[in-house]
Amino acid sequence: MKTKFALVLSGGGFNGAFQVGAIKYISQNWKKITGLETPMKFDIISGVSAGAINGALVAMNELQLLHNLWMNQIAKGGASEIYTSPFIDTDSKANTLQFKFDLLKLAKQLNIKFDINDLNFGIGDFVSMLYSNQSREEFLKRSYAVIEREVKNKIHNLRSIADSTPLREKLTSCLDQDKIQGTTFSCGFVSLDSGTYHSVCHNQFLSNLDFIKGVLSSASIPGIFQPVDQVMFLENCNLKIAKNNVDGGIVNASPLGDAVKLIQNDTEDCVYKIFVINCNNGFVLPESFSNTSMGAVVARSIYELTLNEIFKNDIDQFLQINDLAKQVQSFDSKLVLKTCENKSIKAFQAVVINPDNKVHLGSPLVANQELIYNRLVHGYDQAKKFLNP
Repeated sequence: MKTKFALVLSGGGFNGAFQVGAIKYISQNWKKITGLETPMKFDIISGVSAGAINGALVAMNELQLLHNLWMNQIAKGGASEIYTSPFIDTDSKANTLQFKFDLLKLAKQLNIKFDINDLNFGIGDFVSMLYSNQSREEFLKRSYAVIEREVKNKIHNLRSIADSTPLREKLTSCLDQDKIQGTTFSCGFVSLDSGTYHSVCHNQFLSNLDFIKGVLSSASIPGIFQPVDQVMFLENCNLKIAKNNVDGGIVNASPLGDAVKLIQNDTEDCVYKIFVINCNNGFVLPESFSNTSMGAVVARSIYELTLNEIFKNDIDQFLQINDLAKQVQSFDSKLVLKTCENKSIKAFQAVVINPDNKVHLGSPLVANQELIYNRLVHGYDQAKKFLNP
């Protein structure tokens, strides 16, 4: 019987470099792992958040582009390659999240237009600035006063602590749904307007722009990144328009369920082997949060605690159900477990590649060359460990 392969990629921010390392090992050892002579190719890929970005590039067979994104851009440029923030110091090379308030970045994120006419500076004043430090200081003082006034008027429009425009620009330059051939790729996101979770395959998006916005939506952690305004796609031949979209991980624990549904819909007589690469291991470094900022609380609560536990519980549940299905089928091949919707539960060959539970990969919002490299190497080593027990 033919064997097909599925890849499931969790979210995890910059810890997604762990997945890149694991994927590199799988690619280099594809023949050894699968027995196939052909290069690495997955029939189904499902991802959310960082996993959606990584999964899209794997589905496009752009492994070099994936490696370049993480090792040459994010590792060298840091967090600012993906997002900017008026509250987080994205230029810091530290291994922990650093906070720094920047009024100009906040003004930019709030889309405040600076009008120099509001400064009441004449031609003579500008000429004076060429020769006088005092005039230059006065100019800067008045400029900041105008910006501060506008920020106070528009602060209620602030929808996130960070701006993901750099990520949007990167996805726009590299994602192409037409490059996905022979693979079904899906990403999950939630419409805040309707509260509906959408798992959308690459060929369902109405355009390549919608495909890009779908992947961006999947990577938009609420409170950290702003929602994506609108994504259009087809569902059962009907046009759907999802508005104000954020990371699907807040509703659907992981894209594992999405992959299983796609497998269940495969009418070909085959068996599936699923590779789950989860860059969360449940390890949380103890810290004091007695006197911390809103940004630190949001980042800790959503990224390091909530989503970490959600992904872990979802995978544990899958493995338990999969083990039960295997036991039933080994007892009697004619017996089949059923869901509450009376659908058959298939048993899969599954391997879950996790970080070592004693290893702290660092804050998912922090990126520097050392952290990215260590995460990638650890992913490679863990894939080798789990695939060569």
